[in-house]
Formats: sequence, C-alpha cells, structure tokens
Amino acid sequence: MATYISSQLTTGDNPATSGTLEANGDNWLGICRFRPSYKRYLKNIRFYVYNSSPGTNLKWRVKTWSTGTSLGEGQVALSNMINQYLDIPIPDIYLLSAEDYIIEIWMDNGINFGFNHNGVYQTNSGGLSFFQDQNVKWMVIALTTQDPNTAPTIPGTFTQPISGTTLEIGDQRALTWGMSNDPDYNFSTYILDVQIDGGTWKNITSTVNLSYTYTIPTAKTLKFRVKARDKEGAESAYRESAVFDVTKKLYYWSKYNISRQEVRTEPPWSLDAQYDKGTVNDAWGYPSYSFDPNTGTYKESGTPRYANYQPGFVGYTVYNGGNSIQKFELGTETLYQYSKSGFLQSFRDVRGSLIQSGIIAEEGTYPTDGQQSGYWWVRGSRVKDSIPPPGPFTVPTQGTVLKPGETVSVTWGPSSAPNLAGYTLEYKHNSDGSSTGWTKLSEINALTRGIIITKDKTLTNIQFRVYARNTVNTSSDYVYSDVYEIQHNVIPTILLNTANNFTMSETEGQNEVLVDGSARDTDANDNIIIKMQINDGTIRNIQSGLSDGSTPIEFSKKITYSNKRVYDGATPISNDLAENVDHTLKVWADDGQGGISTVEERIFRVIHNRPPVISGTDEDLGELLEIPSITYQVDDPEKQTATITERINGQVIRTFDAELGTEYKIEIPIEMWIPLQLEQEHKLTIEAKDSFGAKSTRTYTFTRTEDTIQLELKNPFVTDIAATRILVTPDVYLPIGSTIVIEACNNAFDEVPTWEDVTGMAMNKRGFHFTNTEKTAEQWGINIRFTLHKGTAHDQVKFNGFGGAFD
Repeated sequence: MATYISSQLTTGDNPATSGTLEANGDNWLGICRFRPSYKRYLKNIRFYVYNSSPGTNLKWRVKTWSTGTSLGEGQVALSNMINQYLDIPIPDIYLLSAEDYIIEIWMDNGINFGFNHNGVYQTNSGGLSFFQDQNVKWMVIALTTQDPNTAPTIPGTFTQPISGTTLEIGDQRALTWGMSNDPDYNFSTYILDVQIDGGTWKNITSTVNLSYTYTIPTAKTLKFRVKARDKEGAESAYRESAVFDVTKKLYYWSKYNISRQEVRTEPPWSLDAQYDKGTVNDAWGYPSYSFDPNTGTYKESGTPRYANYQPGFVGYTVYNGGNSIQKFELGTETLYQYSKSGFLQSFRDVRGSLIQSGIIAEEGTYPTDGQQSGYWWVRGSRVKDSIPPPGPFTVPTQGTVLKPGETVSVTWGPSSAPNLAGYTLEYKHNSDGSSTGWTKLSEINALTRGIIITKDKTLTNIQFRVYARNTVNTSSDYVYSDVYEIQHNVIPTILLNTANNFTMSETEGQNEVLVDGSARDTDANDNIIIKMQINDGTIRNIQSGLSDGSTPIEFSKKITYSNKRVYDGATPISNDLAENVDHTLKVWADDGQGGISTVEERIFRVIHNRPPVISGTDEDLGELLEIPSITYQVDDPEKQTATITERINGQVIRTFDAELGTEYKIEIPIEMWIPLQLEQEHKLTIEAKDSFGAKSTRTYTFTRTEDTIQLELKNPFVTDIAATRILVTPDVYLPIGSTIVIEACNNAFDEVPTWEDVTGMAMNKRGFHFTNTEKTAEQWGINIRFTLHKGTAHDQVKFNGFGGAFD
C-alpha cells in the first residue's frame, strides 16, 4: 500500500486556520479532483473532521471527471467528532492512468471539514496528482492505493491447428493455445489476432477461453497470435502460431470414361381419321397406357369400356405386338382416331466405367457430377473427413458376362491411406430394375474376395462396391464397379464358312454369295434362329432349328447382287450400296431366351453395273463423198446381252441384240444418205445397252459433200412393148457453173441397158424418140437417170423431182 497526501497537516495544527467547509445535505459536493499516474486500485479515503453532530450520515462516491460515470459509492454513520481523522475503506475501485477522477460527498446533517484552500500538491513517482479547481473544495487529507500491477505471462503455444496443417476456405477451425498466468490474479481476457497473406494484423476476438472457433477466410496463408491482458490493462507479449497454407476445400474425385446411352421416347400422336359420331359404332378402349423406354413398346392399363357416345371419352388399344397404339377421343360431335408406332431414338452421354479414384483437388476443379475434358467426374467426400478410397475394380473386367454358380474373384485397387484396417465389399442384384439392396460382407484385409454367382434366374445382373477403413475408424467413399450381366441362359455359338473380303457385281460368278455355316447351343430345346444383316439394313432369318444341346444346326442361304443392292430371293436386304467402300455382312444366332452369339462379320465390296464397251473411239470422219462403212465390236464387263441401236442424226438405222465379241458393220442406206444435207455436220452413232439399262455410245461425225450426184429409178417402169418416145420434165435448180445430164432407156431390165441422152429435149420440155429397138431381158422397161455436176458453182444444186410421160 502507499498513501499520498493532499494537505500536509500535523498533530496540533488547527484546520480552522486554513478554512472550514460546511456540508448541509442540499447537494453533492465535490471535494477532491485527482489523477493517478498509472493504473491502480483506490483503497482508502482519509478526511479531517473539524466538527460533526451525533447521528450524522455521510454519503460518498467516486466518479470519472470527463463522463461522470460512478465507480463506487457508500455511506458512513458519524458520531460526535471534533478535530479527528475519518478513514473510509474503498472496495477496490480500479483507476486508469491519464484519467481524472472526483470525490463527492453528501450529508443529512451539518458537518464541518477542515480543508486547505491553497490546494497543496503532493507528487510522488507513480503517485497521484491533485488539482485546484474553483468548483472543488480541497479537504481530503490522504488517498491510499494498492501497490503497482504486474502483467500476465505470455500465453502457451498454439496446439490447434497443428503446424503443417493445410486450412481450407470456409471451414470452421478451432484455434487453441496454452494458458497465461497472472501474478496479481486480476486476469481479464485473451486478445486474438490474424495475419492474412502476410499483411497487417487484424483483431479476431477477445475471449476468456483458451479456444476460439474461426471461419477460414479466402486467403493463401494465415498466421495467428494471442496475448493476455489483466484488469488493470497490463498485457503480455504475443504468442505467434506457425504460418498455415490455405486452399479451397479439398475433395476426393473419381474419374470415369463417358458412355453413350440410348434414349427411347414416344413419338407424337398422328390424326388418322375423324368421323361424325352418329355414323360409326360406339368407341371402345382402355382408360390409360404406359410406354416402356427400355423396350420402346406400349401397354394398356385399366378396365376397357365403351364410350356410350359420351363426349370426353378417351380410350387406348395396343396392337402390332405392343409396337403400336391407337387412341379414340370423342368430342361433342366428332370421333377422332389417332395412332403412334415405335419410338424416337436419341443418345445421351452418361457416366461410364471408373478409370481412377481418390484424385485430390480443390473445390470447383471438376464438376460435381458431370463432364469435363473428355471424362466424367464425380465429387466424393472432403479429404479432411475421410481417407483415400480403394482403386477401381480390375476383376471382373468391363463387359464380362457372369455365369450362374461360378466363383468370381472380385478384385480392386488398394487405398493409399496409412494405418489401414481393411476393406468391406458389398454387392446388389438387378441394379437397373427392382434392386435387391446392398448386401454387406465382413471386412477383410485383402484386395480380392471370392463371390459365388447366384443361380436365381430372377436376378439378372450384379454390381459391387467397396470402401476402406483405417484403425481410427475413419472410412473412405465407396468405389463402384460396372454392372455385370448374369447369363442364366447359355449363349449359342456360330461358325460362318463364308470367306472374308469378297466382291459382288453383275458379272456371272460374282453376283451371288453363299452364306453358310453352323450354330450350336448347349441348352436343349432352345429354338435357334440364324440371322443375317447387310450393314444396318433389314435383318433376315436364314434358318431356324431346335437345339438338342449338342448337334450343330447347319444353315445355308444364297444372296444375290443386282442393280446396287443385295437380295434374299426377290427381297432386297440392303439399300443402294456404294462402290469403293467396305460393306459388312453380319451373321449371328439367337436362342430366343436373350442369348445372342458373337456376331460374325465379313467385309465385302460391290462393283456397280458397267455399260457395254464399243470398240474404237469417237471420231470426226471429215468430208465424205461416199457412204461410210465402219466396223466395230461390242463387249460387256458383266457379260450381259447388249442391244445395239445404230442411228444417223438420231434416226434409227437398225436395232439388234449383239453377240459379244462379234464384228459388225454400220452402213447408211442410200435412201437415208441421199437426203443428208450437203456442207452440214451429221452424226452417225452406235448405242449399246445392257439388260440393266447401262449404255454406252460411239459417235462419228462427218460432213457430206458431192461434186456429182447420180439419181436413178430404183424400180423401172414395166412396158409391154418397146417404148418409142419419152417426155422428162425435171424440177431442178442449176447455179452458174453446174451442169446436168439426163438419160433414159427403154430396155431397163437388160443387164446392160441402152442409155440415151435426153438432156436437151428434157430441159426444153420436149419429147425424145428412142433409137433403141432391142432387148436381152424378158421384159421391156423404162428407166431414167439424172447426173448432176457441181462444177464451179458456189451455190447448191437443187433437184426437187421430175415429171414426164412415155409411149
């Protein structure tokens, strides 16, 4: 304890000489203003009482000067006191440094106190400073305070989080440290701060506890510190933690491949017909139906009923083996008939087989359950809440078909977790239908476990999953296998004898292929159907037979090629097949119990029908004075019959079926040659067409030119006797430079007729007297011959015909 004096009074001093103060109970009276130079407790106030009446009550209080906040107060009963000291104990009022305080009193009866008007100041090191103030009357003799305070010790080391721990954004983590000791037993609080990314320190909280739950902010690094503070404001040094790395939340991820899944949906309704409801029979049908997306078929449900001609009726009927459905809908006056068949097919990406498990990555690195960068990702548990999962299943392999009664060694990859206790395998059946639920097996410390496949035919598939557990009972996420088919029905096998890489064409010997072989099924009494398909075309049944469990079922089917398609008899089993690309013949066996053999495939190509080939090349024959004669031959790559058509300027000369490789000659008949215009281009063509309509054409062009034209009757006139006179009147145009010679004979049927020149008489339209009187043939006859010479003429000579008479 230490006592600081405000007025130095000794025994025998008469306080009255310094002045007196009377308090009469009207108001609180400020009697001392002071300031401590450091934190301490006020323990005692001493007054000098000059005179007091018996039964007087003295009330006191201590307040802050600046805010008037009361820090403590009390009451003392006074007896008859004359020139005595009065000590009032104070119950631990805590005083701060650099803060002014005031002591006030109030009395219910008169009392006189001695005081020092001049306000003598007593200042000691670390003591109190007293202030004279016109509103404060100085009468306090002494104030007693407690000795100086000792600061708390530095808090203990941080124990949570453990050094080296990676903190994750958004987590609530307990920050825990060791206790601080306070020698004065006046501990107040712990001050907890954080430093984010090496920046400035920021206060988190003040707490009396040794732990605080803190939400990890977005940062790269965090560091913490804590100090202790006592009630007098004395503080310890800071205790700092290690620097902690901060990341986003870490998860385990599983990486899968991506599979394509068929999606079957209903097509829209098609309005087939509508009727006046009074003209048709009453409508009938089931009240509802369902569509199975797995099979793409329809099924009616409910109790069928008639519409009774009541509007609002809707009825459904399924037909075509469940592949089609019909709907009747009755309006006020009209009955509507709708239908739909089959299904709409589309495909979607789905999660496939597991590639890798236990991939640690920050939140947001991969999708929660979706695609990224060509893989399907699934987020598992937080890394801090679980252990690394086992690796993917390796046995059975993807696509394995399991057999009833066999033992399968289910195998998976190891977990990388330390202190591993073991693995727990579970399985369930019918995961794509009415699941049986997961069956858990006992925990083992191995990576493989034997499972006997069920013989229950209602259980058609099986799936496995496994998780790991460590010695402190923390478990991993599950790792899932594929779904494996349990094949209660034995799949048939097939042997196909047809060679691979064959060619089909219209050529004899290449236009048919024998599809033959055998199928075998160890399940007796299964009806085995052998089927074939070209590319993705129509599926055809080759043959069927009842299996006896051992004997092969032989099959044989001849397919043919014609006009770009493959046929089974007269039925096409392919669309038009392109040349120079591979096509596939597929053959398999189906046992009707869901068992389908391996699909045997044979690659083949087709050669489209080729047109016949005509020898020679297209040619321009130039200018011709005489009828051309051209020889040619025709061949056909497929050795089909070729039909030949010869034409001049599109006019058919002749048509015939050619013998391949035989030489033919095209000639223009004189009656088609003569009318051909001179000095113009003409086309002589040979067309060859096979039985499928493929054709080729050989073309020769020429220009007909003449310097002399000779015309003669094809059929002479028969006369009974020798004609003696003839009149010839030609219709002819002779340009300058051209000439004409007109001749006639009366013994036209002789081997060498006697021609006589009648030109002069004919051009003058006068009759000519024959001079010949002899013949060697049996008959007399008249013939006429015209010979036109172009000469030097530039224009055409035109001969339009002639007239005349003879006798």
